[in-house]
Amino acid sequence: MFQLPKLARRVRFPSPAPKFAKLAIVFTVLFSTHGLGVFLRRKGGRFVILSEAFHLLGTMMFGAGIWLVAQIYNIDEHYPNAFLIWALGALVMAWSLDSIPQAIGAVILLCFWNGFEVFDFSNNTPLAPFAILITVGPLAWRLKSVVLLSAIVPAFILTYFFDCTYFERAEHLLAPIMVFLSSVLISSAILAREKDFFKGSPTVFRFYENVIYWISLYILSFPDVVDKMAAFSFRHIVPSLYFTVPAVAAIGLWIAVLIHLNRFRENYGKFYRADHFCVLLTLLVLLLNRGWLCDMDGWLGAGIFNVIFLAQSLAMITFGCRNMDGRLVVSGTILITILSFTRYVDLFDSLLPRAIVFLVVGALILGTGIFYVNRKRKERQV
Repeated sequence: MFQLPKLARRVRFPSPAPKFAKLAIVFTVLFSTHGLGVFLRRKGGRFVILSEAFHLLGTMMFGAGIWLVAQIYNIDEHYPNAFLIWALGALVMAWSLDSIPQAIGAVILLCFWNGFEVFDFSNNTPLAPFAILITVGPLAWRLKSVVLLSAIVPAFILTYFFDCTYFERAEHLLAPIMVFLSSVLISSAILAREKDFFKGSPTVFRFYENVIYWISLYILSFPDVVDKMAAFSFRHIVPSLYFTVPAVAAIGLWIAVLIHLNRFRENYGKFYRADHFCVLLTLLVLLLNRGWLCDMDGWLGAGIFNVIFLAQSLAMITFGCRNMDGRLVVSGTILITILSFTRYVDLFDSLLPRAIVFLVVGALILGTGIFYVNRKRKERQV
């Protein structure tokens, strides 16, 4: 039988550290990092950034401490709660220090908490998107932080998206819901630019509005999506609210925009463009379709969204050519190309219609380029 050598048998391995020693290490690191942060913040000047870094490290240690304490005491708990507690700690630090990094960390942690609740435990957390707005939104307003606002908007949209997927077949309403949210963003951008109460916020709103709106409108241009959307039943109140709440908010904000429309006309191109009202048109079409006033499915419904997609793209190109805005011209041209290629694959089987589509789109792009170059050359000569 195999036996260890005598020297090896005399070796004694250290026993595991007692629990209080582990806790002491956790709290020592936690208080040391935040203590250094406070010390450096009091010195001010160039030490403020370093203080922010130590406080952020302390918040990370707080999250690590939650998991270590649970491991030390073998706590078998609902683990998404750890992310919620961690987020609350980051929120306390964000409000105490007016810290943008802490607030962004809290937003990220709330997104993780929401995602784990929905996908790992099938728990609906309808207050998660609004918790982000209520807890972090006022801080972004007070600090007038465009960076923090840029984190809040996608976090709200993402958590709202997570909650919608909780309900059976509610994913069929994701495209119209995203259109409603984009309507809220574009109308908010117009009002924010007119009121000039949060500098930089219109740019943030319009960026995310463009992303989610064009993706959603493109998805709605397919008849299968419209059919599934039309098949959704509104007998269940809670999932219906996810559709109704953003729709009501969008309608209210667009009414405010239309009330101020006379003032906006004096600043056409600064506050709004004609193609922005295609978002309102898309909103109204969706409300008519799902508002029980009419039933548009198949290519009847998808055809309307295709027409809106095409009209809005052409409006962008027209406005871009008139105002020498190359970004709008390029964006509108790309969107028309994507739509034409998609419908080319879906609708046309014979070579003649396909050739006509290519000729029309090619002529449109060529004509747009020639017109834009000529306008730019004339402006340079003047």
